[in-house]
Amino acid sequence: MENSLTQLWKNPAKRRYYRVQIAPDLFGELCLVRSWGSLDTARGNSKMELLHDWQEAQRHLSKIGKERTRKGYQKTSG
Repeated sequence: MENSLTQLWKNPAKRRYYRVQIAPDLFGELCLVRSWGSLDTARGNSKMELLHDWQEAQRHLSKIGKERTRKGYQKTSG
C-alpha cells in the first residue's frame, strides 16, 4: 500500500499550476488535497476532501488529470 502520492500540472500559457496530494491525515484518514494558483505570485487556494480508499483516490486522480489536460495543463515531475 502506498503512503502518499503527489501530482503536479502546469499551464505555461496562463502561468498557473494545479497540484494534487493524496495522503493520510494525522488520524489515518485518506485525504485528497487540491491546491492551485499562479506561477508568478503567491495567490492560490486549496481544498481538502476525505476519501474511503486508494481505489477512490485513483478514480479522482484520473478524473482530475483528464480535466487539467483538457484545460491546457501539462503534467510535470515537480
